[in-house]
Amino acid sequence: MKRLPRNPIRFDVFNAFAEFGRLEKVSLRDPVAATDGFVEHMRASVRRSISNEAMLHGVRTESMFEALVVSLGTIQLLKQEDSGEVYASDEALKVPDLKMILSDGSQIMVEVKNFYQANDATQLFELGHEYLEGLDRYSRMMGCDLFLAIYWAKWNLWTLVPPEAFEMQGRKKMIDLPSAMKANNMVIVGDYGIGTKFPLVLLMHADKTKPRSIGPDQTGEFTISDVEIYCAGRLITDPVETRIASYLMFYGKWEYESEPKLVGDEIEAVEHRWTPPEDHQQGFEIVGWLSEMFSTFYRFATQDDGRLARLKLDLTTGFLGRLIPEDFKGANLPLWRFRLQPR
Repeated sequence: MKRLPRNPIRFDVFNAFAEFGRLEKVSLRDPVAATDGFVEHMRASVRRSISNEAMLHGVRTESMFEALVVSLGTIQLLKQEDSGEVYASDEALKVPDLKMILSDGSQIMVEVKNFYQANDATQLFELGHEYLEGLDRYSRMMGCDLFLAIYWAKWNLWTLVPPEAFEMQGRKKMIDLPSAMKANNMVIVGDYGIGTKFPLVLLMHADKTKPRSIGPDQTGEFTISDVEIYCAGRLITDPVETRIASYLMFYGKWEYESEPKLVGDEIEAVEHRWTPPEDHQQGFEIVGWLSEMFSTFYRFATQDDGRLARLKLDLTTGFLGRLIPEDFKGANLPLWRFRLQPR
């Protein structure tokens, strides 16, 4: 996939200016008044949006899902559907966020939602019945199936579910996380789980020709001479395996700890270790789903000091899908790949 060239700063902003002129009945024959009024209107609107945390996280989540799908690189087309004018005889229609053409040529509409359960891990995700029905009717009118991409923020999980997976309660349509996982269709955009043996270790060796002593306050500095990566005690040297292992370590959900290796009062190396929270005695454990790891990366990359600072990132299309070649057979990094099919 490649991003088709457009100039949103020029055309989208000018379309917003044209809409401002229609609403405010501003004449283009007075360009100073027209542009000054538009700029002030936009300034006030952007400031209101920036102060709305719920809106910011919603926009960031939609951008994150777009970036995830594009980074997986398995679909043919992705387009923002909810932009531009819409005229319809059915005023109850609701326009979903995205339209996609999948690898098999089928077309779907996707509405993206951010859901944070706060202190109640059993809280159900809910939508108004009329709202969901409006999305579904629009999708069917366009000849597409509708899916809800729900980001379960507390768990850093994505599910892609059809409207039929929801249950009616009063005037609301609701779904819990276990039910969403059973109906999860993230596999159709290229998502899968990855497992490997453990621990994964990043070993930083100290340069023995440079100072590396531990002082009386139990602190010390050293210069790195070499870095090695291990999987279950086996040294990884292949560049492809090294790239995969690095991504699993930094963005997977295994637990991290570090430990200095000392000889006397001198630093020999520092070991960074990633291990699963539980060993199920099966010879490997799941590090995470590609969508989980990408979301971890995206959240870190859009934060400053733990706070949301950016909404979008520049990304290389398909890079996540190419992380592990389809025919990959690890010599020292054995992998298990799991594609979850909906019930």
